[in-house]
Amino acid sequence: MITRMLVLALLGAAPAFAADVLPLTAAQKKNLGIATVAAATQSASPALTYTARVTLPPASVRVAAAAGAGLVTQLHVQAGDTVKRGDPLVTLSMPGLADAQNALTQARLRSQLAASNAARDEKLFSEGLIAESRLRATRSEAQSARASLAAAQSAMSLMGTGKVSGSAITLTAPIAGVVTESVAEPGQRVDAGMALVKVADLSKLALEIPLSTTQARQVAVGQSVTVADSEASGRVTALLPQLNASQSVLARASLVDPQKRLRPGQSVQVAIAGVYTPVGGAQSAHSLVVPAAALVWKASQPYVFVETAQGFTPTPVQLIRQNASQAEVTGLAAGSRVAAKGVAALKAQWLGE
Repeated sequence: MITRMLVLALLGAAPAFAADVLPLTAAQKKNLGIATVAAATQSASPALTYTARVTLPPASVRVAAAAGAGLVTQLHVQAGDTVKRGDPLVTLSMPGLADAQNALTQARLRSQLAASNAARDEKLFSEGLIAESRLRATRSEAQSARASLAAAQSAMSLMGTGKVSGSAITLTAPIAGVVTESVAEPGQRVDAGMALVKVADLSKLALEIPLSTTQARQVAVGQSVTVADSEASGRVTALLPQLNASQSVLARASLVDPQKRLRPGQSVQVAIAGVYTPVGGAQSAHSLVVPAAALVWKASQPYVFVETAQGFTPTPVQLIRQNASQAEVTGLAAGSRVAAKGVAALKAQWLGE
């Protein structure tokens, strides 16, 4: 109401309700602070700028976990350490490890002996020196030994992978990277499956970009992404179909950081650029760029105020893309001049607010 009264006072006339043209003199334009700019053509769509979070994609993280109950006897790394593949991470004392290793050794020897006996008897049988019943028995023994070896190998693998010495096993780094988390402490008892150390390959990062539902309609998979004040870049890889707890659409993007300055969890400003064709067939090649401040909304329809000889005409447009400073629209004639300042006053006169 205050805005309407101010506009009426400056115009010195009755309000125009949903008028086709809002008549204004040069003096009235000046009093209302109205300034216009020409809608411009642009070869590329304006980049969309958002706040994003640097993340680690799941494929970049590996976990060293306890394969069985044990006692942490030595921790070789801590969070922040850089490791190579095969470097020691944590040493565990596991009472059943020595027995499992001994059983595997015995099973391997029995399997080798049974295989050797089977090969020998195959030759003797071919020469007619032994009965077929003996060959069948030898073959059965070899098969049984191979099954026992497979069982021993499986039992040993359940104890964990790493460097084994007696009843101790040292878990090693499965990939080269940086230790992002270490929850183990010397003297701590751990259970089977407990994650002890996480190692991440920081050369493979990603971005999570929260978008409003309106913004999500302006973003498509494959569009390029750049990070402000950085040489890092990537591409949009996915738009999640569901909203998150903050009612945002989460866009995911790949990220290459040649300077290696970005860290997981870091908040950054990113720009999303690329040609995008909205539903309805409007082509960005035939669009014009206007200041974002020039847009006004009536219900769900965007409008701009186009300057004419008589004043300003509220003109509906189709919004293709928008960032904080620019909007790409269709529905305007080339060379149109639109109000970029004093838009609130024009809207108040137009709608009688």
